[in-house]
Amino acid sequence: MFEHEWKCHWGQVDPAGIAYYPRLVDAMHEAGEEFMESIGISYWDVKEFDMDLPLVAMDMEFRKPVFVGDTISIEVEPDIGNKSLGFDFTARHEDGAVAFEGHEQHVCVDEDKQSMVIPDKVREPLEEAIE
Repeated sequence: MFEHEWKCHWGQVDPAGIAYYPRLVDAMHEAGEEFMESIGISYWDVKEFDMDLPLVAMDMEFRKPVFVGDTISIEVEPDIGNKSLGFDFTARHEDGAVAFEGHEQHVCVDEDKQSMVIPDKVREPLEEAIE
């Protein structure tokens, strides 16, 4: 399982000192990007395969606030479909308490923005990462 650490800084909180929710969305997406880079495929690199992976759905459920100075660990679990790629995220505080859970769903599209089967050069490293 891939994990990405994220620290909440002063500029990322609301007046109550709690992480402003769009920053947690950013942190979640950043964890997905870091996972892809860890297997040798960045979102930008997929263009060399004449494809793209736009986000088509996303959801989050907040469980425990993240305060300024907190570091959370975001677990990333990919879900590989034929023409889609999903990510399930679980963010945990240092004590193991769940801060949030989320999901992103991407679809694989060609240059004309039509859905396409995920190419083997992308699928194979994804499958190796979850074995």
